[in-house]
Amino acid sequence: MGDHICGLYAGREQRDQILKPFLETGLASGDKCICVVDGTSPDEIVGMLGADVDARASADSKQLEVIRSVDMYLRSGAFSAHEVIASWKATMSDVMYDGRFGVVRAAETWSKRDVVPDPMELLVLESEMNRYLPLYPQVILCLYDLDRFGAGIIVDLLKTHPRVLIGGLLVDNPYHQTPDELLTGTTQRRGATEAEIEEAASWYLDAMTGST
Repeated sequence: MGDHICGLYAGREQRDQILKPFLETGLASGDKCICVVDGTSPDEIVGMLGADVDARASADSKQLEVIRSVDMYLRSGAFSAHEVIASWKATMSDVMYDGRFGVVRAAETWSKRDVVPDPMELLVLESEMNRYLPLYPQVILCLYDLDRFGAGIIVDLLKTHPRVLIGGLLVDNPYHQTPDELLTGTTQRRGATEAEIEEAASWYLDAMTGST
């Protein structure tokens, strides 16, 4: 029922090339759309969406919600994976209770600007999200700025997202691990090795060029 997708980008222009059609398609389909933005004002996101979907009216009616990352991730003052998941669960429950929307499309943009998450907490968040995704009809797209995070983040993202958005196509991810598998593997975790980074980056680049 739920889908957890990772997308990688470099800079705001590439981010918006992914984010804009994702949100516009959802609004045109009558879906509830939620966007958590880091380093960007909510008004900027609403303003970039096409006139065909009347983003301002969608925001006024609460079909579209654009939330600052600090308001979503730092409600208690510190970044906590379990608090963020609890907030997502409450948000999704409210949407389902509202009854107007059958599907939720959510996008999270990560750029280490307004919120700089602890790497382990972020890993836990992305992994544990997979436990509750099947509870609601939802699609969550997690967008990461490689210019800000570096190539080392690729390993953790591939471990925690069943599918990856590459060149506009959804690709099944062979590196994905269940939360329980990941928990076992991170007991003695010291960060990704150079070999892991190279292997994951190689698979990602091959997928981008169609070599896989």
